Amino acid sequence: MLRLLGNKKRVCDGTTRRELLVAGGLSGLSLGMGGLTGQLRAANAVSAVAPQGKAKSVICLFLFGGWSQLETFDMKPNAAEEIRGPYKPIASSIPGLQVCEHLPLLSQRMHQTALIRSLTTPDPSHNTARVLTGFNSQSGSLLKGQGINPAIAGDKPYFMSALQYLGERRGTTNGDSTLPPHMCLPNRLGLLEGYNRTGPYGGILGSRFDPLCTQFGKNGEHLFEFGGVNAETLSFVPDGAVLHPEITLDRLDRRRSLLEQVETQRRDLDESTAVANYALREDQVMRLLTSDRIREVLDLNREPAELRDRYGWNLFGQSVLLSRRLVENGVPLVTAIWDCTKESSDISMLGWDTHWDHFKACEGWLLPGIDRAISSLLDDLTERGLLDETLVVVLSEMGRTPRVNTRSGRDHWTGTFCALLAGGGTQPGAVYGSSDAIASYVADLPVDPQDVLATVYHSVGYGNDTMIYDNQNRPTPLYGEGHAIEGVLA
Repeated sequence: MLRLLGNKKRVCDGTTRRELLVAGGLSGLSLGMGGLTGQLRAANAVSAVAPQGKAKSVICLFLFGGWSQLETFDMKPNAAEEIRGPYKPIASSIPGLQVCEHLPLLSQRMHQTALIRSLTTPDPSHNTARVLTGFNSQSGSLLKGQGINPAIAGDKPYFMSALQYLGERRGTTNGDSTLPPHMCLPNRLGLLEGYNRTGPYGGILGSRFDPLCTQFGKNGEHLFEFGGVNAETLSFVPDGAVLHPEITLDRLDRRRSLLEQVETQRRDLDESTAVANYALREDQVMRLLTSDRIREVLDLNREPAELRDRYGWNLFGQSVLLSRRLVENGVPLVTAIWDCTKESSDISMLGWDTHWDHFKACEGWLLPGIDRAISSLLDDLTERGLLDETLVVVLSEMGRTPRVNTRSGRDHWTGTFCALLAGGGTQPGAVYGSSDAIASYVADLPVDPQDVLATVYHSVGYGNDTMIYDNQNRPTPLYGEGHAIEGVLA
């Protein structure tokens, strides 16, 4: 067995690389298909269609930890029990597509979605940058750890940050409005767990294009189980926008005046992009501190109690409802995250990272949670006439191993996993790609995260010739090596 400095090569939960291969039911020789996969992806995902730009807003629902393809949209009922697990498939509203029995609401709305069942990456770690930016981060990549990155400024931008940047250049995103153009709910990724996770930042574009994050909850709270939050105590407040009791609005105005004087002097000394980004970010936070508008939009108590019940009384469900509320009120880019709250032996605190008690978590809160939240979002956007112009993107950084481990869990796996799109220029009822007999590797139409993001960019109206520029005005192709996926575009 391979050892490094006297230790077996292990991933975050202590699983060895060999165990990963055994969990997939395949030998290490199967990992040599990268070149062929790349050729197939380029042949099948390429799109020469000019962007239509139907999506005016984007909602990204990110499920941190890695959702299981076998317990959602790529069930294998004919496989052995240690592969298929205990759940039964049920029919969906797409003829021939079966989904997990614990997704009864979403099963009847699949005809509104575009499902990708052949997403694959080479990185079975929590390096969320790979799926959120299309590129590995500068640290925390391929089996090097938890995907925790102190070098965020050098990474490629989060795809939502790139859309904010491009929207400002196009003039469709107003950075001076009373509402921010780009928000993240309920917290910055990794905050409650105590980590700076890779991915959802402005990166090379600068911190001005980081999403403005709200903040709620404490380390170790059971926020994502049903009943984890309630109307009396839940409040979404922008991080850093809580006034100390001694700070009055008059005092804040005086502080702002002083800051403006300092800025005037500093501007004469340094007109660099970094300073400009800092000043704009500072001004945005100052506006939020004094804005009745942002407080009104973030107040979920203005929504009907029945609607809040439909989304589910957990932090993710209420965050998804707030995502709709923000989009409806003019915030075009919103991310809602299902995250960990603590690194713990308690599986309820670990998001979708189910190395043990996988089925307890799936049927207890994970699957019912997304079933209610995503179904309610699709209904809500449809009823308000917003689905056609709002692109919904459901992502996770990886899938789970086909073989159930000895702790009744599934470990990290990226040979094949799923992504779900809806609205905003996508083809309703599309099912793209397939996996092998045990949902271990892609069998047909492999998709890279860059292809998924290229499809998002295409749906918002940006073609494969689009460039973004870093703080030193160096160009980077927006699509990377990705291609918009024709099979999921309307």
